[in-house]
Amino acid sequence: MPIYKVSQNESQHGKDGQHHLIAGDSASMRLWHNEKPSDSADKEAHANGYETLGYIISGRAELTVDGETFTLMPGDSYRVPKNAQHVYKILETLTAVETTTPASF
Repeated sequence: MPIYKVSQNESQHGKDGQHHLIAGDSASMRLWHNEKPSDSADKEAHANGYETLGYIISGRAELTVDGETFTLMPGDSYRVPKNAQHVYKILETLTAVETTTPASF
């Protein structure tokens, strides 16, 4: 049966602290809620087999994609292409929403 709605108490949590909100046939949505700067302290650059589009709701982060670094603040949108080397560094407690395509969970 297709899933058309996921209630807050039904959302799954990923290994990195993300809240998996909903997945469709070709995309998924996730929430990073109140992520602390210490949560990203030991992160290393990596690549994923999906594209990520995101929006910063609150807080600040630094995103490095293929060697280029950007500071992300509330209201900023960002993109990480499929298979691009990237790493996030949280500068201030962060809340952001992301969509991945294809679905990442």
